[in-house]
Amino acid sequence: MQVKAHYQAKRKSPWEARWWINGRMKTRFFGSERERDRFIREFTRQLTEHGTDVFSIDKARVRRWQEADELTDRADPVEMARLWLRVQGGGPKHTLDEAISEYLEHLRMAGRTQAYIGHVKTPLLRFAAEHGARSVDEISTVHIKGYLGQLPFQPITVRHERTHLASAFKWFYRQEWISRNPVDSVAVPTVVREEPGILTVEETERLLRASEGVDPAICGLLALGAFAGLRSSAIERVRWEEINFANRGILIPADKAKKRRRHYIEGLPENLWAWLERTPKAAFRMTPRQIAKARERAYVRAGLLVTKAAARKKGIPAKFPPKNCLRHSFVSYHVALHRDPGKTALLVSHRNQNILWQHYLGLAHQHDAERYFSIQPVS
Repeated sequence: MQVKAHYQAKRKSPWEARWWINGRMKTRFFGSERERDRFIREFTRQLTEHGTDVFSIDKARVRRWQEADELTDRADPVEMARLWLRVQGGGPKHTLDEAISEYLEHLRMAGRTQAYIGHVKTPLLRFAAEHGARSVDEISTVHIKGYLGQLPFQPITVRHERTHLASAFKWFYRQEWISRNPVDSVAVPTVVREEPGILTVEETERLLRASEGVDPAICGLLALGAFAGLRSSAIERVRWEEINFANRGILIPADKAKKRRRHYIEGLPENLWAWLERTPKAAFRMTPRQIAKARERAYVRAGLLVTKAAARKKGIPAKFPPKNCLRHSFVSYHVALHRDPGKTALLVSHRNQNILWQHYLGLAHQHDAERYFSIQPVS
């Protein structure tokens, strides 16, 4: 069916839209060419999408919607309807507790790991402890700001809390339970990043030497952090079959990578392979808990870790290695050695070089880097 434009100069409203239904001509007249052409575009679109079903539509209501559209110009009619429902108190209501429960179930159905869901669940339930009984569409930006503002956490942790809330409310919006995401108007906390903590060359060598003759399995796993820059979570998942000794490469499958992207690492330093070649295959069958315990014992042997319990018993200060120090050490010494942040970014799966330029360049000297990547097994 085609809707045609005509003009009848003698009529008070001369601009005409004309179409035919079962051989009978139908017309609409308009006071301006703009109104007629707008009607033709909209009516043609409806015919394309719905066929002759459009004729069963209440035309008076359609005209009212057209009037509303002209009044609001670019406003989305669906958004208008959602706002109307909110004002009128209509539509299904979900308390925040119910909404969070359904969101977590959605994550489970989407195949997210239990570890990830647990990580998301904690901040959501913390927020729900204050506002869980409220209808989710009653929660405003003021509630979010007030909650985040009173958290006794560092800015980086507050930023993570905001991120989890934003993701949940974005999903609530897609379910049409809210008309807008209240977290969008909450400023992202400013985070002043501290310099990454790294081990000196002497500390790294002491760490490996202290366990070399006692626990070669943990030495190989430590080497994956120190000389390949793998995260602790990735080391726990690496299997012997994913280490390619012939081509000097390590495969990180997508399901084991933090960013869920397959990653193949090559071009790693030779001393890494010297440590891995003497690592028993059983090391790669250890559970995360076993690895954590063995790693802790290795740091204690090297004098880099004094637990609080041991410190109280011996009457000395507690001591802990810097967080993620092996990965940070690898990045710092690799940048210092090669003076090529892009090369280092590729190995540690960074999308760009910005973080390396801002936080790692200059932490180590090239001379120390040469010594660092010369740490080899004694036998």
